[in-house]
Amino acid sequence: MKSNVLKIVLPMAVAAFGLASAASTSNSKPVAQMGYHRINNPFQCIAVQNCDELGSFACKAPDGVTQLYSPAITCNVPLTRSTP
Repeated sequence: MKSNVLKIVLPMAVAAFGLASAASTSNSKPVAQMGYHRINNPFQCIAVQNCDELGSFACKAPDGVTQLYSPAITCNVPLTRSTP
């Protein structure tokens, strides 16, 4: 009887521990994403700088005017950053 309970409870306890450990893990580092400048054609892009995608400020090129986009293939998604 004791070994039957152990066979049932032990795997459930291990699974519960694994789920609790996975749920408590978080990644607090900002994810940097390369920002690209569009060149006249939406399918031509030049890599400029990283944008952290954590804030609500538009991610601009160092000139402060040019909006940066992703992904490199289409350059059609405007990027944001946490600092102006």
